[in-house]
Amino acid sequence: MEHLFQGGCHCCKVQFEFSGPLEMEVIQCACSICRMKQNHHVLIPQSKFKLLTSMEELSLYTFNTKQAKHYFCKTCGVQSFFYPRSNPNMVAVTIYCLQLPQNVKLTKVTQGIEQSIKTIIQP
Repeated sequence: MEHLFQGGCHCCKVQFEFSGPLEMEVIQCACSICRMKQNHHVLIPQSKFKLLTSMEELSLYTFNTKQAKHYFCKTCGVQSFFYPRSNPNMVAVTIYCLQLPQNVKLTKVTQGIEQSIKTIIQP
C-alpha cells in the first residue's frame, strides 16, 4: 500500500508530494556534489512526483555533463529534490525535507564505493 508523502524546503516556498511505499532505501551517494552536501535521498519515479510550487521559486544548478538537474529554493537555498544523471526517469528527494510518518522504515544504502552498505536508520 502506498502512502502520500509531503515535503518541501526550509522556508516552505517549495512544496511537493509523491506516493510511495512506507519502506524505502535512502541513498547516501558518494558523488562529488552529494558528498559535499551530505545529500541523503530516496528515488521516486517522476510519474509519482508532483511539484506543488511554481518552477519560478527554484534555481537550477548543473555541472560536468549537465545531465543531472539540481534544483534549489531561490529564497532559502535548500535543495529538496533533483533529477539524477544516473536515473533520468526518477526524482531524488532529500529525505530530511520530508514529513515522515512514524511507521516508515528506511534503509540507508551507501553508493559510490566498491560495494553498497545497508543499515537500518530511524526517521
